[in-house]
Amino acid sequence: MEELSPEQQQATSRLIRTWITSETLRHQIRQLLNLPVDWDMSEQHRSMLDELDRKRNE
Repeated sequence: MEELSPEQQQATSRLIRTWITSETLRHQIRQLLNLPVDWDMSEQHRSMLDELDRKRNE
């Protein structure tokens, strides 16, 4: 098997990071792994996550 160049490795890493930051995908991964998903998070934590999402989308 041919090794990836550093540029290809970086591109793959960026793609995977983008892919796993999707909330829908994280939920699906948790379900596939049968991990508990806590939908009843405190308002403080929810607002912190919302703020992070807004900053990421700027």
